[in-house]
Amino acid sequence: MSNLEKILNELQDAEIADDHLIAAEASYTAGKIFLERNIYPEAANYFRKAASLFSEIGNLIQQANMLNQLGVCLVMSAQEEQALEELAAAKRCLAEEDHPALAAAIEGNLGLAYSGLKDYKNAARHHKSVFDTAEKINDLQLKLNALINLADSNLQDKKYQPAQGFALVALDLAKTLGSKPSLMIIYDLLGMISSRQGDLKTALEYHQQSFESAQENGDLLRQGIALANRALAQEGLTEMDRAFKLMSQAQDIFVLLNSDYQEKTSKDLERIQSSRSVDS
Repeated sequence: MSNLEKILNELQDAEIADDHLIAAEASYTAGKIFLERNIYPEAANYFRKAASLFSEIGNLIQQANMLNQLGVCLVMSAQEEQALEELAAAKRCLAEEDHPALAAAIEGNLGLAYSGLKDYKNAARHHKSVFDTAEKINDLQLKLNALINLADSNLQDKKYQPAQGFALVALDLAKTLGSKPSLMIIYDLLGMISSRQGDLKTALEYHQQSFESAQENGDLLRQGIALANRALAQEGLTEMDRAFKLMSQAQDIFVLLNSDYQEKTSKDLERIQSSRSVDS
């Protein structure tokens, strides 16, 4: 019997016995398993059930935690408006509770939901709130996450100077913490910021560093993203043969992983190939 089957049997037994606490905990665990497997609709159902059960028990902190996890599932499913509702409900649960780490997690997910809606000003406002909490409770990993999200939301809002500032502070902190997964993301952000500022040679260097960090971390998807971004910088420098080669390598990775990036990369390859044909 798999771990999931065992948990679902526990849930069924608890529901028959009308044991809300055991049922709530089993629903939470089932939700986590589905979330780890990226099966967001199923995960959302179990987190929603767990939130309802913890509400009946009167455990506001766990209810807020379940609603926050539900918010994550909805953001990942591109249901940002609904995510905002659930995350706002999570915040209300914590109104009279002292749980800064969970409150910050909710704020961060609100920021991601607003980013999904392209409301980058509200996104940055929520990520700034996470940053302030991280400073207050001296949580360096939380601070790093907030800085990365602040860099990204400012980049999307075309505010390149603040984006670069947040990204460079994040880079220093990631190096201090030895956070390799964060380094991949930060180098990629710095590359995109440099590209938007017209400094394509620096962008190439950052995307190369992102690629190398992704290789060290064994993250194939991030390797593909770094290759695609390097290809775009090479295209900007009108080095079309190099751009085509890099984008083809990225596409091979995205096809292997059956990634959503395949569609965009196909269009990029067509455009670069057209430019090569014109040049030749």
